[in-house]
Amino acid sequence: MDETTDDCSRSVVNTLFSFRQNTKLVSVDFLNRVNNSTMGGTLLSILPNYNISYSLPKLFLTDSASYMKKCYREALKPIMPQLIHIPCCAHIINLIGDTWRIFPSFDLVKTLLAKIKETFVNAPARKGRYLTHLRMHGIENPCKIPLPNATRWNSWFRMVFYTKDHIEYWPSFYYEEYERDRSHNSISTINEILQNTEKKAFIIIYINFIACYAREFVQDLDFFQQQNKPVFPFVEGRLEQLTSYLEGNRAAEYFGSDLQSLITQYNYNPNDFYIIFRAAFDSAYNKFKVHIPQHPARSLFRASRVFDPLFLKIGIQTGDTSCSDIRRYSAIMELSNPSDELLREWAIYCGSVKNLIIDQINLDLYWTEMQATLPILSNIALDCIWFPISSCSVERSFSTYNNLLSSDRQNLSRESLKQLNMLYFNGDKF
Repeated sequence: MDETTDDCSRSVVNTLFSFRQNTKLVSVDFLNRVNNSTMGGTLLSILPNYNISYSLPKLFLTDSASYMKKCYREALKPIMPQLIHIPCCAHIINLIGDTWRIFPSFDLVKTLLAKIKETFVNAPARKGRYLTHLRMHGIENPCKIPLPNATRWNSWFRMVFYTKDHIEYWPSFYYEEYERDRSHNSISTINEILQNTEKKAFIIIYINFIACYAREFVQDLDFFQQQNKPVFPFVEGRLEQLTSYLEGNRAAEYFGSDLQSLITQYNYNPNDFYIIFRAAFDSAYNKFKVHIPQHPARSLFRASRVFDPLFLKIGIQTGDTSCSDIRRYSAIMELSNPSDELLREWAIYCGSVKNLIIDQINLDLYWTEMQATLPILSNIALDCIWFPISSCSVERSFSTYNNLLSSDRQNLSRESLKQLNMLYFNGDKF
């Protein structure tokens, strides 16, 4: 569930239902006021329309906005005590990575990339000259610069990755562009930066650091942006890995031979830059610390790992006897008070994982095949592994909405927008 403001300045709320492989846009609502009360009332009015009992929903997935957290606490939880709030992890990882984009020591990088974007937006002739310039310098199949977009997470980092491999060609290209048009402010700024030996050196050092160490953020964000995949049991492992990565590097004394050689190549002291690198990690860690350790679904993330049989197998092999105790996973409501039959199936499951001889597993296929042997446990597992891990689907539904509300469709009625948004987003699934 999420809210946006459309081109007609209306507050639009999209609500999606997700069950296993299926995610559907079920309601498009227009609110005069958006707050915790109106958002909660909207959801509580939608459920009866689909004959869904308030005792059935398990998760409430939103962004990290404070009013959505309050909506859960004050409007929804009292009526649906079984409901677990999941602030979108993809949104949180994006906030963590964005600390580097706005990190003060990287301002020169930020300025350069922003100015370069300005010179290529709505400039097809310049794009053509740039590709020709790359070919003249030995690149047979040059690629366009992946310009960052604020609504496309990871796009700034992807431009950084591109910059690392192509910045050597930019001083000559932008010098030519400057000679062609000296009145262009952005080109003049870029040319001044790239012709300045010290500024260029700093940018290259920072770009190489970001390109190397931001890949963890990019990979994590790509993971959390997956849609309709049975990966919920892997969320906790991702968060634990990110925790170790941030904690280790915010105290690191060394950042690899490549960066050390690059820094000394420009006659600088690596330790002076290592202080900045640690501060960058510290900034990311501080943002991480605000959102992840106390994430309201963290206990569910930990418990759901049990539906990855390889996780359970490793625990048994390493002598962790508690990993076979069903009570350890009571955050999964169905396991908190197991019946005798469920306990029997649990014992079979714990015994069977010892015989697995594979390193990777398709969770959906595994639990589907276990339905005949473990009907109760497999049904719980199939629900759990398909829990959504991000609100990217609702963001996609807003993209569909915005495409419908083009400049020549401003007079569409609210009901028409609602029905068209649901029709186009759900497609043949509707």
